[in-house]
Amino acid sequence: MNLNPIVLSIPVYFALIGAELLVERLQHREKYRFHDAVTNISCGVTSQIAGVFLKVAVIGVYELLYEHARLWEVPRTWASSLLLFVLADLCYYFAHRYSHEINVLWGGHVVHHQSEDYNLSVALRQSSFQGMFTFAFYLPLAVLGFETTWFVYISALVTLYQFWIHTELIGKLGPLEWVLNTPSHHRVHHGRNPKYIDKNYAGTFIVWDRLFGTFQAEEERPVYGITTPLNSWNPVWANFGHYAQMREQLRQTPGFWHRLRVVFGRPGWRPAIQGGPYPIPDVDPASYQKYSTTAPRAVNWYVFAQYVVLIGGAAVFLFTQKDMSPPLRWAVAGWCVWAALACGALFEAKSWGYRLEPMRLAASLALLLLAARGHGWFGWAAAGGAAYLAGSALWWYSFRQAYAAAQPTASPAKAYA
Repeated sequence: MNLNPIVLSIPVYFALIGAELLVERLQHREKYRFHDAVTNISCGVTSQIAGVFLKVAVIGVYELLYEHARLWEVPRTWASSLLLFVLADLCYYFAHRYSHEINVLWGGHVVHHQSEDYNLSVALRQSSFQGMFTFAFYLPLAVLGFETTWFVYISALVTLYQFWIHTELIGKLGPLEWVLNTPSHHRVHHGRNPKYIDKNYAGTFIVWDRLFGTFQAEEERPVYGITTPLNSWNPVWANFGHYAQMREQLRQTPGFWHRLRVVFGRPGWRPAIQGGPYPIPDVDPASYQKYSTTAPRAVNWYVFAQYVVLIGGAAVFLFTQKDMSPPLRWAVAGWCVWAALACGALFEAKSWGYRLEPMRLAASLALLLLAARGHGWFGWAAAGGAAYLAGSALWWYSFRQAYAAAQPTASPAKAYA
């Protein structure tokens, strides 16, 4: 498959995020925080880049089943496409539900729930590895006889539908609330309030939650995030932090069967000899403090400029990677992840972020020259890259003292309400 519908929708995503930001400013409502939004998009970037390398295996398994184990060959019609959409959405419901109810799968999905804000940028905050765990839930569709490329495009529509429901600017939608997943229903799903946890798993049709007993209507405004906050702007740690916690818990858990249940039981499970499952903590919206760090304004502007370069580079990679040589593909992917990681490190005033930034800038120029080698635009790339390197280095040098003085520890933001 040469065209990924999710990648093709990236310009629309950013246009809608811009529109939401404009409405936010006009209504004087604080829905976005710069550091959080950048981290959300960084997780989206790393997710799409990882997908370039993982989809070959995931789609390959589906194709093998379709070729050798299908019961029928379903013809492509409007009616069968609608049927496939409904079935793919049902598969999504169970994949999503068990991603919350099985600890090892939760580690692949928790990334999407870590943000303590709720806006369209949160829709882009996706795990880099969740597809490795959840693709098995869709394999029955291959056995039923839905062709691979057809399935990929239809299931992408299920994903695309869910972008717009990540907003607080849209209230309840009347009769549609009975059938469709809406912003109101999905706000509940992202809430960490005890009554909202593990509710409303739907992708497109909320009827699945109503049928299977996992529905919860939105009542009081949710407090967003997870019960154990990530407290980091690092997109790599966002993907691996839960597994680090699991490893520590396994070390402290006695007995093979207990350890097995830590992995495959519900998140937060503990054996009775250790006190039983962790209780779900209540949360007071009036006193809850979101994770925040303070960085000098110059650092924020510098990161924003570097982030524009990252988004541009990632977009070029996603649209052209199929034409790259394998070494170049891996090199560009690695640079994108490094750049996203650097942005989080600069927000948190990490000393290693300060030390490695000149090296990252030099690597950026080297990679640009490598990609441009043999092309007619090499001279322009060399001139532009050199100007970028020199400008960024001078900018970085100009505020190094302010950066060094920044505190690496988190400071609380204002109360949630």
